[in-house]
Amino acid sequence: MTTLPKILFIAYNFPPHGGAGVQRSLKFVKYLPEFGWQPLVVTTTADASLVQDPSLAKDIPPQTPIIRVPGFSISRLQTKATRYHLRRAAVALNILLQLPDATRFWAHQARKTVARLIKEEKPQLIYTTSGPYSSHLLGLWARKQFQIPWFADFRDPWSKNLLLPYPPGYRTLNRIMERQVLATADRIACVSEPWLMDLQANLGCCTEKFMVLTNGYDDTDIHPYPPTTTTHFTLTHMGSFYRNRRPHKVVAAIKQLTASNRIPASKLRVLFIGKNARQHIPSAPPFITHDYMPHKQLDQFRQQSNAFLLILATSPENIGNHSGKLFEYIASNRPILGIVPPGGAAQQLIAETNTGIAISDEIDMITQAIEKLYDQWQSKCVSWDPDWDKIQQYTRRNLTAQLATAFNEMVTS
Repeated sequence: MTTLPKILFIAYNFPPHGGAGVQRSLKFVKYLPEFGWQPLVVTTTADASLVQDPSLAKDIPPQTPIIRVPGFSISRLQTKATRYHLRRAAVALNILLQLPDATRFWAHQARKTVARLIKEEKPQLIYTTSGPYSSHLLGLWARKQFQIPWFADFRDPWSKNLLLPYPPGYRTLNRIMERQVLATADRIACVSEPWLMDLQANLGCCTEKFMVLTNGYDDTDIHPYPPTTTTHFTLTHMGSFYRNRRPHKVVAAIKQLTASNRIPASKLRVLFIGKNARQHIPSAPPFITHDYMPHKQLDQFRQQSNAFLLILATSPENIGNHSGKLFEYIASNRPILGIVPPGGAAQQLIAETNTGIAISDEIDMITQAIEKLYDQWQSKCVSWDPDWDKIQQYTRRNLTAQLATAFNEMVTS
């Protein structure tokens, strides 16, 4: 039996952790052996994440070595400090110590494990993924220490991340660290062209080592569901909200539509599934909320939905954001209402796959779009012709094939 070449696969977020950040790494690990590579996964312990989804573990090939490195995370200070009514002080301390993020001590602790694995297993490549960005600092150290080619994967921006409330001067310091990573990594991937261009601008050049490798969907999890017959029009949003991503304008639009009876409240359900949905969504009909759910349990809600809702920050700085959930939406055979940045990556993906409507966050536009979707459902005349050839380009298997091609080029160059 032929032994596959090994790759040291450093991914802090990995099952049994749950959440959107896990999916990309998990699916790469699932499919890489099919394309000739054996991952050696270096991750952290289960208790490092508050969001758990043990069901994801069944996607990990049984022969995959998983090495778990415990490490102190600065974010745990918040939990402890809350018990003593010191949460504000802990939050401030968290922000000040997070350079680049809360896992900096874990990344340093993992050096011994990485060194041992390189000595014993002799991997041909190193792969790191962010966030957290400390994983790239671990990759930077390993690349310099052992001279093994390194692939750095960016799931999100780093120094230009809108979700991170950097203290004065910290964004500049992170930009310097980011530039060191970009200069040293042998290949660099990012999930969208606009975000990749930001990375290239920081490095000061557009070299051939950069590539776009989008997120995607696993066609063993997500299927083109047949049309559903429902007594209510069900609009479904999946995912969490953040400081620059809020649902208040959608809530206002829904209230306008039901108050004016343009859509009878008795005929409408607006479903929000996410770890903080209850903090932002009214508890009265037509709104329904659920906490975070294991990924496998979302299937029933996809099937019962008549349309999907995507809410992103619509500022120009966010044009590179697809949101990982959008790829699962486009594969589910339901229209999408995307409240997204004009001219951005999400709008482009919806347009090229012909899977829905992309609009800005003006309440009048939101009400018109929801009313249009409702009227089509009510009249049983849904205008719907997705481009399945284009959609299928985004399967996790196809994307892993692109990653494996890049790995092959790295070891032969």
